[in-house]
Amino acid sequence: MTPLLLLLSLLLPGLILADCSGAPPATVWSICKNCSELPEYLLKCEDVLDLASLYNDTAAIEFKEKYGYGCLEMGGESYDDVKQTRVVCAALEDYSCYYDPLDMNPVKDRRIEDRASEKVFLSSFTKPCVKYTGHYFQTTLIFSLLLGILGVDRFCLGWTGIGVGKMLTIGGLGIWWIIDIILLITGNLVPNDKSNWETLF
Repeated sequence: MTPLLLLLSLLLPGLILADCSGAPPATVWSICKNCSELPEYLLKCEDVLDLASLYNDTAAIEFKEKYGYGCLEMGGESYDDVKQTRVVCAALEDYSCYYDPLDMNPVKDRRIEDRASEKVFLSSFTKPCVKYTGHYFQTTLIFSLLLGILGVDRFCLGWTGIGVGKMLTIGGLGIWWIIDIILLITGNLVPNDKSNWETLF
């Protein structure tokens, strides 16, 4: 700590070494912020929650309505197709903000009450409902052109059963092989787990 900061910490300990973690909202100084007011770079947030992979359609919709976050469907071909969701976050440093579970998520039925001990809250910002699992379009296209007749492209994308059928029929005598190349180029052949293509840069 520099001498100037040391001097200030002795003179104004509440400003320099403010511990906001247990401060109730009524007695908080202006230096202390509610955790939900912190910028995104001061938060550690979970990945977007893929409800479709965890629950059936009815349970996923009920979860979304009750808690106010999670993705009913992942990915999309264009920006407008991709849904947005809030995410569960916590502050990076516990002392940098105060946590008030009743004030964090004021909308009814959107509180994360069962996780209050973890001091988590819903973000004020949203994130896109996309996930990446290591599938590259360029690599898949090369596999489809060179080894697609043996179903390698389908295996790489997680379509194992279809890949076996394509391999046993030698790419449907070449017809299936050409159809899959067209489907891939037009965006109709995507990873089985509904993840988005990884970007090169």
